[in-house]
Amino acid sequence: MGFRVVISCPYGKKLDFLTEKGAEWVDIKIDRRGTSILNDLNLLKQYYTQIKEIHPDVVLCYTTKCSIYGGIVCQKLHIPYIVNNAGLVENDKGLLEFIMRRLYFIGFKGATCIMYQNEREREYVNAILKNKVPYRNIPGSGVNLDEFPFVEYPTNDDEIIFNYVARIVGFKGIDELLEAAQRIKPKYPQVKFILYGDYDDDNYRQNVAALEKKGIVEYGGIQLDMKPYIAKAHAVIHPSYYEGMTNVILEHAAMGRPAIASDIPGCREGIDEGVSGYTFELKNVNALVDKIEQFVSLPHDAKANMGLAARKKMEREFDRNIVTNIYIEEINRALKV
Repeated sequence: MGFRVVISCPYGKKLDFLTEKGAEWVDIKIDRRGTSILNDLNLLKQYYTQIKEIHPDVVLCYTTKCSIYGGIVCQKLHIPYIVNNAGLVENDKGLLEFIMRRLYFIGFKGATCIMYQNEREREYVNAILKNKVPYRNIPGSGVNLDEFPFVEYPTNDDEIIFNYVARIVGFKGIDELLEAAQRIKPKYPQVKFILYGDYDDDNYRQNVAALEKKGIVEYGGIQLDMKPYIAKAHAVIHPSYYEGMTNVILEHAAMGRPAIASDIPGCREGIDEGVSGYTFELKNVNALVDKIEQFVSLPHDAKANMGLAARKKMEREFDRNIVTNIYIEEINRALKV
């Protein structure tokens, strides 16, 4: 049996890899974080046009906006769809919270299955749906343990490298990371903070450039293959405000690198506290600095052992084959194969 895979999303460099593997790509304009009703109605119209024309046997929705509006269109066209929301969009109680809860209900209620990447997301959305939609628990996207093999830890602490790998934008915790770096670097000159990722908010370019000039941080650009840079690092810092299940921690851990991350759903699941890394209170720069200092002060062997523990955790709990097999089961169920 042959399969046709069509990816609908804005262009990104990773699409080249996927299209080389045989997938098709159709462009779509998405205002990822905007709240414009007109833009969202336009996204709904684009999905309707694309899905009606392609008429897929099943649609795999990923991230909040795509899952909500793609789900609405799939219900209208009577096409089975599977939701992977990958991170909650929660707000203070009020009109916006009410609207988001209604959108979650309207977009997800017809799904054949919802994939939950963490316990908090499962509890929140299941309560909205009154537990009426089938679901599966998955360890995020998992991690390909062959593609991200264990690599021996750096041989010494003469230079201690921390990676930051994320879009450079406020909700990924870049403000906290930059502030922590400014406090740590004068006290621990052997520590190096390297930032990898695209500028999702151009307002940060000048600030990062100024700190780079002072030797506080280094900007490593956009890297499609992070493996060589993970191998050089001692740990990754991931101060994000919300996640589904972050690949950043999983990929570093698979290669034997500990993580220091926000204590939030989607981050904490990938870390055994004090064993394979540390978590810290969300948005708390003082707590982040404390954890960085705690890690830096560890003997080199203890850091390396944390990396070993991180790899073993990935082997036990986050093998990507787990996710792939669940998806195949649910696609077959949706298609009644």
